[in-house]
Amino acid sequence: EDCNYLLDYYRLSGDKRLIYGGGVIYGARDPADIEAIIRPKMLKTFPQLKDVKIDFAWTGNFLLTLSRLPQVGRIGDNLYYSQGCSGHGVTYTHVAGKVLAEALRGQAERFDAFAGLPHYPFPGGKLFRVPFTAIGAWYYSLRDKLGV
Repeated sequence: EDCNYLLDYYRLSGDKRLIYGGGVIYGARDPADIEAIIRPKMLKTFPQLKDVKIDFAWTGNFLLTLSRLPQVGRIGDNLYYSQGCSGHGVTYTHVAGKVLAEALRGQAERFDAFAGLPHYPFPGGKLFRVPFTAIGAWYYSLRDKLGV
């Protein structure tokens, strides 16, 4: 992943295909043409891919936590969860899968470390969540463009 506030990320799949993501859209809406958002960003990172066909393009909502840390926990004795990657899911979920598997095997030390991270409610509740998030995204996008 890059070092921007609104980051782009990439990795190779098991069959050596490039998975490239980013182009964050806040406010629970899907862009009409996700490829038009991703391709320029991908080419900025990998200009040698200018003639490569994109086989699959998709979008989806993501969970941005106030602390920007993942939320990991357990409900009852046998329900485990990990959510709120805050845009870092491509890299974080590899670790999360291992940590959850360890916990299921009874080795919960790393799971408990993640589960102990603080979780904060979003200020303003449901009413202001989307507009505040959109304003924040605009602000950080501007900082990325200005290199601040």
